[in-house]
Amino acid sequence: MTAGTLVRGVGAIDHLTAEQILAHPDFPAARRVFVSEHARVYEAGVFPAQFGADAGRVTTLAIIVCLHAGYEPSDRATWPTLSHLKETVARFGFASPRLIDSFVARLVQTGYLELQQQPEDNRVRLLFPTESLLAWDREWMAAHYAPLETLYPEPGFGPARRRDAAFQAVHARSAIAAFDAIIAMMWSNLEIIFFLSSTSALIILLSLFDMGGSDPESRIREADLVQLAPRFAVSRSHVRNILAIAQERKFLVRSGPRNAFIHLTPHWVSAFDRFIAGSLAQSDLTYRLALRRMAVEAGSAV
Repeated sequence: MTAGTLVRGVGAIDHLTAEQILAHPDFPAARRVFVSEHARVYEAGVFPAQFGADAGRVTTLAIIVCLHAGYEPSDRATWPTLSHLKETVARFGFASPRLIDSFVARLVQTGYLELQQQPEDNRVRLLFPTESLLAWDREWMAAHYAPLETLYPEPGFGPARRRDAAFQAVHARSAIAAFDAIIAMMWSNLEIIFFLSSTSALIILLSLFDMGGSDPESRIREADLVQLAPRFAVSRSHVRNILAIAQERKFLVRSGPRNAFIHLTPHWVSAFDRFIAGSLAQSDLTYRLALRRMAVEAGSAV
């Protein structure tokens, strides 16, 4: 069963809702897949430009790919310029113009992005993702659909899971129409906004969850989490700060002798599950938009 979302310029699109996903009996299995798949694409050495991941950088990467996919040389409004990138990223509210400038410069330096001259106006430089960035984006796309395929293996999400490059381009063009719905979903999860914005914060807490940290009887120590610092390209002090803020916000508690053991509270698990379900619902929406677009484009080509 699906519910409709009104998408600007497209109309109503039937897709899975967060409530349906949360109610699925296999949601715990999908949650585990979500954590492991996202940890994989956000690890140091995998995430582009040798930075740690946060919502600002992840959003910037996604929008670079989307703008590139929607580029029409004859239509100036589609040109993937730095100013166009900044205007679009600003809608999400996670990255300042200064952060985007430094991140774009680093992407160029590390071979994930190229600046190319616009043929219609040689004063303009366009941002073009290299194959390195497109390859990472295909892995990121597949990571979003792995938990959905756990829940709904038939008919599944084949093109996304196969990392199909043609589907990637259609998916990226389709995602632009879903931006408003994606932004609304992200900002409806206010309790975890800080952890989205702070470098690698969410994935470190997810790793604690994956280690069994939601069990009140767990024997996980802070040192076990600090060891994750090099994995996600942050300092040990940064990990300690994340844990301190999580404790302050009632997402994490300590127990045992000298409060040596840490575990996540049911409140955090509930907030995280709502975010996962909302994220998967938006992925399903984008997937269905892409399938519709592919059908339209195939019909136009006949």
